[in-house]
Amino acid sequence: MDEFEFGNTDNIAQDLMDIKETARIKKIISQLYMYDNNPEQLTSIYTSILLEDNVSFILTKISQDKIFLKHFPEFYEKNQFGENVINCQQNSIYHKYGVFKHILYTIEVVGKSQQIPLGDWELRLLKWTMLLHDIGKPYVKTISEDGTDSFAGHDEKSVELAKGILDRFYFSENEKNIILTLIKYHDKFLNEGEITYDNMKFLASELSNNKELFYLLLEVKDADSKAKNVDAYNKYKLVKTKYLEFINSFFTYNKANTKNNGNNTDKEDNSAVENGNIENEEISKIELDRIVQDIIARKNIIPIYQPIVDIKKKDIYGYDINVKIKTSKNINMLEVFNHAKDIELYEKVQQILLVYRMEAFSQISTKEANLIFVISDLTSYSKYVNKPRIYDIMDKQKTIINFINYEKKDITFIQDVIDTIHKNNGYVAFNNFGIGNLKIEDLNLLKVDYIIPDVSLINNIENDTGKQKFLSDLITYSISSSNKVIVPGVDTSEIFRVVKKLGAQYVQGNYIAKPDEAIYVLKPDLENILSNDEEENIL
Repeated sequence: MDEFEFGNTDNIAQDLMDIKETARIKKIISQLYMYDNNPEQLTSIYTSILLEDNVSFILTKISQDKIFLKHFPEFYEKNQFGENVINCQQNSIYHKYGVFKHILYTIEVVGKSQQIPLGDWELRLLKWTMLLHDIGKPYVKTISEDGTDSFAGHDEKSVELAKGILDRFYFSENEKNIILTLIKYHDKFLNEGEITYDNMKFLASELSNNKELFYLLLEVKDADSKAKNVDAYNKYKLVKTKYLEFINSFFTYNKANTKNNGNNTDKEDNSAVENGNIENEEISKIELDRIVQDIIARKNIIPIYQPIVDIKKKDIYGYDINVKIKTSKNINMLEVFNHAKDIELYEKVQQILLVYRMEAFSQISTKEANLIFVISDLTSYSKYVNKPRIYDIMDKQKTIINFINYEKKDITFIQDVIDTIHKNNGYVAFNNFGIGNLKIEDLNLLKVDYIIPDVSLINNIENDTGKQKFLSDLITYSISSSNKVIVPGVDTSEIFRVVKKLGAQYVQGNYIAKPDEAIYVLKPDLENILSNDEEENIL
C-alpha cells in the first residue's frame, strides 16, 4: 500500500502512530466486529470515522483488517492488472495519487469550501459520497501503449458498486438517491465548453431542481479536483465560476416564477422578482456586506412566527421564531450567513439575531402562548458576553434556546451551557436531531428539555418505515425521560396522521399554520384542523 503524505509532514502515519491513537483504532475495529450484523450501528461507526480529522490514517489502518474487507468487499476485487481500490495506480496527467489515497484526501477536504453552511446531515452525505465516488476505477481501468491509465465509465461503475454498499448499510432511500446522484455526476461537465445552459438545466433536473443539492455537487467536485494535480484544480476553478453564475441565475429565476404563479409557500423568502428579471436578483459581495451590517445595526430585520401545537390538548404550545431580511431582492439567509463567516462576523450576526427574536416576541400583546423557540449556533451563544440580557428575557417569558451545531462539542461543555441556562429559568432544545453522531441513548448524558428531529427525517415519513421507527423510538424515549419531542415539517395531512399515530404530541408545520410576520388567533380553528381521521396500518 502507498505511504500517505498529506499536509506538511513526510509521513502522516509515522507522526500519528503513538500508543493512544493505536489503542483507539483497535477499539474502533473491535466495535466494528461487535456490531457486525447491525447495519444501523455500523453506519454510525463508519460515519464517525469519516468525520474524523485524521480519517486518512484511521481508514488506512482499518482497511488492513479483514472486517473492512467483509463490509466493503468491492474495495478488494482485483482487475486484470492485479489491482483493486486499495492499490490501484493512476498514471495520468490529471492525478498525483493512487485511487485509495485520492479517495482519502477527498474525504478530508470535502465540505471545506464554505459555499454554503453545512449541517451534520449534509456532511454525512458528502463524506460517504467521497468514500465511494471512485471505487469503480479499477474495474474499468485500461492502459494505453504509452503507459497512460484511463478510467472511462468509472462514474457509472462507481454508482453500481455504491448502490450495493449503501443497501447493506442504514440509509433512507432519499439519502441513497442523493449520494448516488452526486457520484454519477462528480466527474461530468468539467470543461468550460460543456457549461452550457442546456447542460446545466439538465444537471439541475437530475438534482431535483434543488439549489442545496447543486451546491453539494459543487462540494464534491471541489474535493475531487483538489485531490488531483495543480493544473487540473486550476482548470476546475474557472469552470466553477460558471457553475456559480448558473446557480445564482437559474434558481433565483425559478423561485421568482414560482412565486409569481402563486404556488410558493416559503415564508422565509423576500420580495419576488418583477418580470422574472434575473439581473436584478444577483447579490454582490458589497450588497451582502450591507445586509450583514444592517443586521448588526438591527435594521431591516423582520421576525417570522410559526406556532407549535399541542395536538392532544388542541392548544397552542408555543412559537418558533425566525427572521427574514427586508430588501428589494430575493435573499437566501444561508448566503448571508456564509458571507458573514467569510468576513468573520458570523458569531456577531448569530448573537444579534438571537436577542432580536427574543425581544421582538416580548413586544407582541396578542398571542395564545408565552413560550418561544429561538435558534442559535452553540458556539455563537457560548461566546456571547452579554448573557444577562438574555437571562432577563428568560425571566419574563418561557424561552427555549434551540441549539444547532452542538454535536461536535464536548459533552461536558454542552452540559455546562445547559446547566447555566437552567439556572436562569431557560430551557434547551437540540435541533436537527438524528442526522449526526448523537444518538437517542446519548441523551441520557445530557439534561436537554426538547428534542427536534431534523426535518429530513419527517419529510415523506408516511412512505418510509425507517423514519417512522426512528420517530417512534424517539417519542418512546421521551416518555420515559424529562424531554419533549417537537415534530417539525408537518406540512401535509398525511404526515400529520402518521406522526399523530406514532404518539407525537407537539407538532409544527404548514399543515396547521404557515410562518407569518404576524401572530394570529388560531385556537378556534384547531378543532377543525386536527380532526382528521387516522389512517390504519401506517406502520
